[in-house]
Amino acid sequence: MANATEANDKVRYCWPRTLRRPRDTRIVYLDLNHWIALAKAYSGHRDGRGQRDILDRLLQSVQAGEAVYPISFAIYIEIMKIRDRRRRSDLRKVIEHLGRFTVVTAKHVVVAHEVEALLDDLHGPSPDPVNTMDYLDWGIFRAWGMHGGLKVVNDDGKDVTSSARERHAGGPDEFDRIVNEGVLGLNREILDGPSPQDEPSLRADGYEPERVLDAFEQEAAAESEWARLLDEHPRWRRGRLRDAVSAREVAFQINSILWRAANIRGLSTLDAILQDVPDSRRAFDAMPSFDVSVTLKTAIHKNPNHLWKNNHIYDINALAVTLPYCDLVLTDREMVAFVTRTKLDQRLGTTVLHDLRDLVGLLDT
Repeated sequence: MANATEANDKVRYCWPRTLRRPRDTRIVYLDLNHWIALAKAYSGHRDGRGQRDILDRLLQSVQAGEAVYPISFAIYIEIMKIRDRRRRSDLRKVIEHLGRFTVVTAKHVVVAHEVEALLDDLHGPSPDPVNTMDYLDWGIFRAWGMHGGLKVVNDDGKDVTSSARERHAGGPDEFDRIVNEGVLGLNREILDGPSPQDEPSLRADGYEPERVLDAFEQEAAAESEWARLLDEHPRWRRGRLRDAVSAREVAFQINSILWRAANIRGLSTLDAILQDVPDSRRAFDAMPSFDVSVTLKTAIHKNPNHLWKNNHIYDINALAVTLPYCDLVLTDREMVAFVTRTKLDQRLGTTVLHDLRDLVGLLDT
């Protein structure tokens, strides 16, 4: 992660002070393919024998406090697409053992903090600032941007967790233990998925994991449709393509967050937000996650032969919140090529890799 405000001659990042990163350990983000390789090693699969020494070194780095290996909400979504419960269980076990269910906070939460930082820079402090929070958290609810945890409610729906804790027969500590075990079990079950025996009854009660995938599928479909429109108007690919991608990003990805923060400051128009900004076309690039998303989408849309897939949306959403804030990011070859070609890694001061063995080499330096 870049520490300086000036990332390069073209991009001046406004880093949110309200999003705390750990200072004493490296944050290493692995994409699903790397977790799959480690799961094979952890489970003793014959295809994972060559990765066992790598897994041992990564585990050593966690035990020594050298590194932490969080997952993102995109990883949860990709795992939910896997139908084989044994494969999912193997993934969950290595994620729990190595990553300890550490997560990066949800994209919309990161965006909210970056929007506040940008508006603070342009217009001064907010009269109602966002709360400072940690970039890393624990469990699927935090990866989703929810408060998470378990609570006790009475018949009227009122939260009575505190009083239930005090009145618990085993005492408050035993209550906490039961709650913590329940939350841990829920995180395990979400990654494992339901058993074949339980799934029919769960679906009868409304269990529809496919619905969680809808937003990603709709976003990929929208990018595919826009690519088709670019084919009909190819001059955009030769001209101000990034401006068009930026406009779409504002409209479809940050619009509600932006206006909520702007209205608190009494700003009701885009002109008011961007008043006195020397380069209004690139103003939102000061938000690191915005720059990542727009840069990658622009690079992909430049190629008229590129076919948009759901995986591209998973990758871009994950990279938007990990490239700016992690120390090392491992992703697939295609995305490594896009990141290095556009110099995002240099702008953000983040090391981007594809091979797990290269990661081991860096951990040993």
